[in-house]
Amino acid sequence: MKNHLALAVATFVVLDFGTLAFSYSIARQVEKDAVAINLAGRQRMLSQRITKAALLASNPSRSEMQRAESASELAQAYLTFRRTLSAFAEGGETSGGDGRPVQLERVQGKAALLVGEASGWLADWPKVPSEPVDMENFSRYMGERNGEILDVMNQLTNELEHESIAAVSRLRLAQSVAFILSLANFIFILRGMHRARLLAETASRTDALTGLLNRSGLYHELEAALEERSTSDQPLGVMLIDLNGFKAVNDNFGHAAGDATLREVARRLIDLISSRGWICGRLGGDEFAVICPGLAPERLAASGQQLSSILSGIPGGGLTVSASVGWASAEPQQTADEVIAVADAMMYSVKNDYHKTRSYRQKVR
Repeated sequence: MKNHLALAVATFVVLDFGTLAFSYSIARQVEKDAVAINLAGRQRMLSQRITKAALLASNPSRSEMQRAESASELAQAYLTFRRTLSAFAEGGETSGGDGRPVQLERVQGKAALLVGEASGWLADWPKVPSEPVDMENFSRYMGERNGEILDVMNQLTNELEHESIAAVSRLRLAQSVAFILSLANFIFILRGMHRARLLAETASRTDALTGLLNRSGLYHELEAALEERSTSDQPLGVMLIDLNGFKAVNDNFGHAAGDATLREVARRLIDLISSRGWICGRLGGDEFAVICPGLAPERLAASGQQLSSILSGIPGGGLTVSASVGWASAEPQQTADEVIAVADAMMYSVKNDYHKTRSYRQKVR
């Protein structure tokens, strides 16, 4: 039981850390995907910015300074666009919206195809042309392709959003499974602790040698029976038992023989009470007690004599032992000690008679 509980606690700790790890993974996944989605959205804006800047840089009606400013803006936007495409395609670094370096992971599946398609359209333009004729050709090409590039970047943004939702959903599912397992394991721990507590309580009220109730357990049952007796008309009898000749068994044949005798007494008591709803226990040493709910006062004497007969002739090594039995019928509002005291007094009276009779027989012999 202890090993199972220890394993369950260790499993609970692992699952709890697993749940926390999934929470961290979800946060990291959302953060990473948000960066990728934002940069894909920026690509749409950059494609339009590149086309507009190319048209302005190749417009002969504008001044040379104005065309130069547009060319500079075009070069910067085009470099950022291609660098981000490359980071999507191969995984790597690009610049974020605030100009700081951002690390992207290589995209997979449909997203990779979309990135490859856009990269293919720009393969003939590794950098922004510097010559006016080339700039005019580039401007014309971007004007023709801008709609397609914009559409592909829109699809890329949507695809990254779908992939992010799917990835987070998988992580949340795994987190939910870990939480359910953790909860189930926690319930198992609680049940195990409850069982362990019940076993401990049972052990604390059980006599280790005979398996009967010990003094504490017997008094607990007697107090419960007396409480019920005080609120009902049901009679309650108590019988106390002290073995005759038991000391001689220990003295002559050892404690192992004495233990065997006590276990035989317990066996006979259990056989007696098994069908009567009575409760028996060992008070200590060679003293036993039987609690008899429902046993009327007028039947106590017959039951006590029957018990005395059942416990006669019990083997103890090379000897036999018998039992002196005293009894009492509980009165309303009596305490456990008071009822025991009445039965105890009668038992010792019976035991004194036994010793007197035995001494007389020995003298006669």
